[in-house]
Amino acid sequence: MNFKITILLLIALLSVSISPIIAKMLVNVPAVSISFWRMFIGSLALWMLSIFFHQGRFQDKSNFYRTILSGILLGIHFVLFFQAIKLTYIANATFLGTLAPLFTLIFEIVFLKRKFKIQFIIGLIIAFSGAILIISKDFNISTEFTYGNIMAVLCSIVLALSFIIAEKVRQVENTIVYTRTLYLSAAITLLFIAFFQNAELVYFTYTDYYGLIILGLVPTLIGHNSFYYAVKYISPTIVSAFPIGEPIIASILAYFIFSEIIGLDIIFGGLLTLSGLIFLSIQNFSKKHEKNLFKKT
Repeated sequence: MNFKITILLLIALLSVSISPIIAKMLVNVPAVSISFWRMFIGSLALWMLSIFFHQGRFQDKSNFYRTILSGILLGIHFVLFFQAIKLTYIANATFLGTLAPLFTLIFEIVFLKRKFKIQFIIGLIIAFSGAILIISKDFNISTEFTYGNIMAVLCSIVLALSFIIAEKVRQVENTIVYTRTLYLSAAITLLFIAFFQNAELVYFTYTDYYGLIILGLVPTLIGHNSFYYAVKYISPTIVSAFPIGEPIIASILAYFIFSEIIGLDIIFGGLLTLSGLIFLSIQNFSKKHEKNLFKKT
C-alpha cells in the first residue's frame, strides 16, 4: 500500500503542478472564473463517470452535508489565495498559502487527539525547509502587506479544515461520490462570488476554453482526486503536504515551456522539499497500521 500511495501522490503532484502554467496562459480569464470552471468541469466529468461506473449515493446522509461544507471551504480557499496574491508579494502568498500541512497537523492533534512520531515531524520540517529556501529572498514582512498575508494564512486554514473533513467522509464514502459533490459545492460557491465581483464567466477565446478544460481534467480530476483517494489511507497532513512541491515542478515545466530561468535556490530547495515529501511517504502510514505513525490518545 505504501509504495502505491507514494506513486499516486507523486502523480497527483505532477498533475496539479501544471495549474500555474495553464493559469499563466489564461490572461483574459479572471482568477475567480478560472477557479469556477476548474471545479465545474471537474464535477461534470465526475458525474458523467458516475453514470458510466454506476456510482451510487452517499451511504451516510450526514456525509453529504459534510461534503457540501468542505466544498464551500474549498471555494473560499481559492478566493482567499487569489486575494492574497493581489494584496501581498507572490512569494508571501505562495509560502503562507502552503501552510495547510501545519494547520492540518494542529487540527489532527487537537481535534482527533493524535500524537505523531518524531520521524513524521522531521519529514515535514525537511519539506518546509525547502519551500523556505525557495522563497526566502523574495519574502517581505512589511506591515504594508499584513492584510494580504492574513488572507494567505486563512487560505491555508480553510484548506486544512477541508482535508480534515475529507478524511472523515472518505472512511465511508467512495472517492467519486465524494469529489463530484465536493467540486460542485465549490463551483456554486465560486459562482456566487463571481457574480458578487462582477467577474466575466463566459465569452472567452477557444484557446481559453481549452485551457479551462485541461484545468478541470488534469489538475482537478487526476491530481486532486488522487489526493482525496489517498486521504482514506494516510494522514491528511501528509496529503496536504504534497502540494508544497507544486512550485518546484511548475518551475521545471516553466523552464521548458516559457524558457524561465531556474535558480540554484529552486534546485536545492526543490530537492530538499521533494526529499522531505518522499521521506514522509515511505513511512509506514497505512491507516491499517496507523499506530506505527501516530497513536490515538
